Amino acid sequence: MSEKPVMGFAWYDAATFEQFREAMPDMSDSYEDWREGAHRDVRRAEGQGYRVIRIAMRPTEFFGWCREHGIALPGLQARRQFAADRARLVVRGERAGRRSFFPF
Repeated sequence: MSEKPVMGFAWYDAATFEQFREAMPDMSDSYEDWREGAHRDVRRAEGQGYRVIRIAMRPTEFFGWCREHGIALPGLQARRQFAADRARLVVRGERAGRRSFFPF
């Protein structure tokens, strides 16, 4: 039995979206615009056979991760890489038999 490929997907909440947007102007103009597009993108990825893991984006964790990786001006690529890294941790935890896994 083959597993679905995994996609980490950066997931924002309304309370912190503007904080991200101020630091990364390449993001959607509003939380509502981002949310609409995100739901569409997740459905498309799932339709293509991916298992999508929504990764909660928290400013302190994300910007700390950027500093650790030498990313001074984060953008789309950094957000994607962060989500992919966190999704790998989730999958690794699942494979290790943990029922509840919070890597951060």
